[in-house]
Amino acid sequence: MSRLPKPEDREPYGAETRAALRHIQETRGSLPPPSSYLAYAGEAGARLSDLVEHLRFQSSLNAAETELAICCAARAVDADYIWGAHVRLGLAAGTREEAIHIVDTHGPLDDLTTDEALIIRFARELLAAPKVGDETFEAVRARWGEAGLLELTAVMSVYLMNAAILRVMDHQAPREARHLSPRRE
Repeated sequence: MSRLPKPEDREPYGAETRAALRHIQETRGSLPPPSSYLAYAGEAGARLSDLVEHLRFQSSLNAAETELAICCAARAVDADYIWGAHVRLGLAAGTREEAIHIVDTHGPLDDLTTDEALIIRFARELLAAPKVGDETFEAVRARWGEAGLLELTAVMSVYLMNAAILRVMDHQAPREARHLSPRRE
């Protein structure tokens, strides 16, 4: 149970919240958290939903690459709800189980494809290291171009924000979802 109920398109919710919910429903076909929660802030919920929709489905990255990047962000901040949802979506999009396992366990990148290893290395540097190294930056830029470099950065970053919203709402992954492995220190 979350700390606040997911808002609905009815009273007592305010007009801006209801308008945001209608926009999310119309553009996404559903009311996924955390966009639905951010609808409490009116237009911010609609804009977050539009940004997520664009980064997931209209960027220069393919679906498997995007989902792997989202899984990297989820693992970086232990976002179990996002992890469970995007592992499922990633596998359906062609993300390999081997890559997902490496992200989950923070394993070595040796047995991955070049692109998988590069996405995970970039995520580890972006989300956990003091900076993204020049070599990694240039490798990502060479592989996906400037647009792909920034889209990869943005999709990981927006999912950090999503994780923060879910964390503040205490929104938990369903029991039947695939959960993150415990971190090894």
